[in-house]
This record gives sequence, structure tokens and C-alpha cells, in this order.
Amino acid sequence: MLNQAYFEMGDVPAVAGQSWIPLRANHDVDLDAPEDLRSAKRFAGVATLAVYAGKEESAARLNWGDLSLQPHRAFVWNGEYHPADVYLDNRFDGPLGINLVIDQDLEGAADGVWHLHPDLVLALRLSRDGDTWFRPDEGWAEVVRLIRDEDRPVRLEIRAEFLADYLAARSMKLYLSSYHERVVEADEAPSFSWPEEGYSLENNRDTHEGRIAPRRKLGLGGDGFRIAGALWRTEWFEPGDFSPRVRGDRDPNPIAFASGPRGERVTADALQRGIDWLFFEPTLVGHLLRHRGSRLQWASAETGAVGAAEAPLHFGLNERGLINVFAKDVGRLQAWEQRIWAAHSVAEDGGVSAELFQVQMMVNPADTTAPEHALPEMLGAFEATFRDVFGSEILRPHQSVDDLLRRSHRFRAAEPDGLLSLAKDVTRLFIERVDVDAVRNAAVARGHVIEGVKALKALEALASTGVGEMAAKALMAPLFGLYDLRLADAHLGSDVASALDRLRVDPKAPAVIQGRTLLETVVIAVSALTEAIAAQLGESAA
Repeated sequence: MLNQAYFEMGDVPAVAGQSWIPLRANHDVDLDAPEDLRSAKRFAGVATLAVYAGKEESAARLNWGDLSLQPHRAFVWNGEYHPADVYLDNRFDGPLGINLVIDQDLEGAADGVWHLHPDLVLALRLSRDGDTWFRPDEGWAEVVRLIRDEDRPVRLEIRAEFLADYLAARSMKLYLSSYHERVVEADEAPSFSWPEEGYSLENNRDTHEGRIAPRRKLGLGGDGFRIAGALWRTEWFEPGDFSPRVRGDRDPNPIAFASGPRGERVTADALQRGIDWLFFEPTLVGHLLRHRGSRLQWASAETGAVGAAEAPLHFGLNERGLINVFAKDVGRLQAWEQRIWAAHSVAEDGGVSAELFQVQMMVNPADTTAPEHALPEMLGAFEATFRDVFGSEILRPHQSVDDLLRRSHRFRAAEPDGLLSLAKDVTRLFIERVDVDAVRNAAVARGHVIEGVKALKALEALASTGVGEMAAKALMAPLFGLYDLRLADAHLGSDVASALDRLRVDPKAPAVIQGRTLLETVVIAVSALTEAIAAQLGESAA
């Protein structure tokens, strides 16, 4: 049964309050019609104009007939050139504003080309990648996106906060004129409560119309009825109160951080004074690394650098697993990244990282190595040793190796079920890449036959030829624990306690320390396995 309210279109939302604002839309959609209908369609069109200050009253007189979806053109009138981006109307004195999207009509092309205004791109410092414009200055935040339907541009929209910033800098407002239509063809006319001549309603800047008409009366031929609803709307999108990105305005809403044991709030400006450290939950790192261009680097076992943008901050990890960063460094971050850090700011607990204090206050970097830094080197050494001893490759190549290495860090453990996810990725990085056939062939060269076993058992048997059965079992135990923990990520009832014990992970320790211990134990195990294989080099030569 047809719904009258559907055609009256009271459900079409206004742009106010939306996160994405259309700058242009031209989308005609054929809908899947139920069996009792012949066809169903809908159309949404939006045309916009960025209006100059003082021209709002004139612009408010424009309607869909004025701001339509016709292509834009540059032209010469009375010897004067008029650029395609500037909107002129001979009813008004001078230009009213600019088109933030320029629709170019190409000869012979079925669809036009939509161009985002270059001033908007330059002012917001955007970078285009395909049909998306990003802002590198804010961790490659997605700002503008072009949506296509079978390669045809149908909607170009911008995040509201960035549009508000741009309009504020230029003292402009965005004027939107839109047309929405919903059409259904049916065998029978629905019993709506509309007058015979049709439905009509004026509501502020909205005009609603609805009509039910026989196809023959409309000159379409054949039996049946056409039921249509239409909405014409004009509305304003207001500029922001300030423009921190384009005009460099100061944000009136200060960002605050927890400071000291009591967690007293300190604004970003105050961080520039004195010598102090701030403390952050380890979940911070996962949020920073979601941004394109983010970095996580290691300088020692408990210090490194992390950030969402090009300039990561030097950090340390204390005994409670909290991140420590020099307060002044946080104060120098851009406001957008400060907000990410502030969301994870906590009161001081456990003191400053010993290694961070050692390098920043005593200028004496710790001579230690993070397992995250050692892991790729140890895997490389394992591959090279196996190749030298047996003349074949042991780890199968995979396109996801680099991504797995980036994700194999202790901060993963701070996320929900993060330790299990970390174990899964490290297993994929090492155990699941082992070429069992290469191990079997290597065992044959040692005079042993390995049949019917998987990667870890095969490696254990091979290692035993170099260091003995008991030593091989001991050095392989953490890797079996790793695999069991990986299974716990996929299967209920797995023995997690036993797996943690073999990995020497204390389940009562802070999550980030559990993650570090897992990685350290795996690195030590792979190193011992590498030595067990290297011990067979002379025997192989013989």
C-alpha cells in the first residue's frame, strides 16, 4: 500500500545539523518496485552558491529556476569577461557570490565534469586522491568526497566543520536550492486525502506538491496512474564563529590535559611553561595510528616516537604501562592532534619512564632494544640462516608482511581482546608463513623423516637435530604458546592460561606490558631457533 507521507516528503532533512553538506547533487534513481507497482523513481538535486557578505537579501530571492543544475560557462557580455565561477544575475547589481562546484559541459560527453573550486582546495590545504580530498595537516582527514553512480558524478559533499571554517574566513554564507521528486506508476489510484487538483503546501522556505493523474491525461498513453510528490527548498548554511584553519583564528574552546597526581586540568597554552611530563593511556597510540601519515618508531626498549602527523613526539613507557611525554612537546602540536591526545590524558601514576628521564634529563640514551624493533631483524636473520644452511627459503612471501609488521606492537594489547589479536598477527607473520616442505627437505638432509606434522612440530624436529630433543622442546614452547593464543582468538574454550604461561606473560600486568612481553618472548624464541639451525651448518657441509 502506498504511503501518502512518502510523497509529501516531510522526511527530507535540512542541511542544518548534518555532518556532510552537499555542494552539488544530481541523482536520479530507479528503485526496486514491489509487485503491486509498475515502477518507482526518485530524484534529488542540489545547487549551491557561496554568497558574498551584504548580498544575502538578493540571493534569498533565487529559487530552483535560478540555481539549477545547468552547466557553468565563462562568457563575454558587452565586452566584459565573466568567469565561470562567479554568479551573475541581471536583476541585481554586481555578482552575488561564487560556485564552489563548477560543472563543465564537454562536447560529446554524456556527463559533465565537476570541479571543486581551487580557492577552497588551496585555502583548506587539501590533497585529492581519486574522488576524495584529504587535509594532510590534520592527519589526512577526509574533507570532501565526490560520489558517483556508474562513473557519473551524482553528489559532491564537504564536511560541515571545514565548510564553516572556509565561509567564516571569507565572510560568506552558503545558499542551497534543492529539488526532490518521488514518482510511482501503479495500476490503481491510491486513496490519499489530497484534493482532486492535487496537494500543495507552503512551509517557510519549502514548497510541497503532490499529484495523482491518469497516464492518458498526462499524454503518456496506456492505462494506470502516475503518483508524484515534489519538494522545492531553499536554505542557508551559516559560517562558523571562527576560522582556525583558513584565517588562523584562536580556538575559543581551550584544550585541557590532566596534570600531576590529582589530574588538575591544564590548558595547552600553559604547557609551554616549566618542565613537566604528561601521562596518557596506551590506547592513545591506536587512535593516532588510524591517521594517514602517522608514525610509531622505537629508540630503546621503553622509549620511541609516536604521532598522527609528520612530527611524532618522543615518549616513554612507565612501570604502569602509561605513556609519558614532555608537556612542552604536546603544547606544540596542532589543535586537532592535541584533541586526540587530550582524550587519553590521565593523572600521573607510576612516575616518569626511567628510560625517558635518562635520555631527556641526563642526555644518556638507554642501551636497550624494543622487541618491535628486533622482530623484523630476527625474522630476517632466521630466513638468512636457513638459506645458508639448507639452500632454500623457509618463509613464504606475502603481500601483507609489511602491514603485519606495522601492527605488531605492544599497544595493540591495550585494545579490547588486543593481546589475542596481537598473537594472531604475529602468528600470521611467522608461523603461518613457514614452508613445511622446506623443513621436511632440510630434515631429510639431516637423515630424518618428518611426516604428518604442521609447521611448529616440523621446526621442533629439525631443531632437535642441532641442539637435542629436550632443548628443542624448550626453545619451541613459547611459539606453541603463541599459536594456542592465536587459536583463542578464534575458538572458545582454548587454554589461554597455559598459552600465557609458555609466553611468560603475566595476566595481572598492565596490558601494554603483556604485549611487550609477548613480543620479547617470541623474539627470543626465534633467535634460539635460528641458533639451533646455525649449529647444523658444519654438519650440512660434511
